[in-house]
Amino acid sequence: MLIKEFTDIVREFSIDHAVSFHDELNPKLFANDQLIPEIRQGLLKIAKHFEEFIGVELDVVDITISGSNAAYSYTSHSDVDLHIVVQVPDTEEYKQLLDAKKNDYNARHDITVRDIPVELYAQDVGQDHHSVGIYSVLNDEWVSQAERTEIDIDSEDVQRKYTNYRDRVKLVLQQDDQDIAQHMWDDIKRMRKAGLESSASEFSTENLVYKMLRNKKWIERLQDHMNTIVDKDLSIEGRQ
Repeated sequence: MLIKEFTDIVREFSIDHAVSFHDELNPKLFANDQLIPEIRQGLLKIAKHFEEFIGVELDVVDITISGSNAAYSYTSHSDVDLHIVVQVPDTEEYKQLLDAKKNDYNARHDITVRDIPVELYAQDVGQDHHSVGIYSVLNDEWVSQAERTEIDIDSEDVQRKYTNYRDRVKLVLQQDDQDIAQHMWDDIKRMRKAGLESSASEFSTENLVYKMLRNKKWIERLQDHMNTIVDKDLSIEGRQ
């Protein structure tokens, strides 16, 4: 039994699912280090649709892409992280509205650019954003251009931490307890935040573990589970 479980872990885990280094930017998106014009126009159109969906007037400062697909570390699992950078009023209610609208939009829509999923964000201009590469779609120029460097990654450490978090999520999925599920999700977010704020940033063990959990659908399963618990709690059973 233990041998089978170990074999299943090895079969499931591959660091290439989280990061893979290349000599060029993703050719589906870039040519000569610039965003392909038709891709840029398509992303601007998507951003405009997202703005309209939010339903409140936004003070847009920039529209950017970041993450692996704005660097040399993209994989077949990498999204296009499209950020609408806005000047946000300093109220918690407004920030919560943008966050809720972002989650709702991404849940409703399955948008791709040359078969690459697009993930939308509303980003406060004052928010720290950790990314090795940031490209301004609005201005068609690099905000910060990634370098062609290969990082030494401790894949065994990533595997150990990923396996631990995956197994914890599995246990949460067996329990109809919203508090436990929320604690798990908060712990995953804290882990990733700590990794992004470390010197290794995007290539930290914590961020790579987060990517593995996301790419292997464990985060999606956890969020679906949390929604199911809420739905059950709000439902009224029985016949009239």
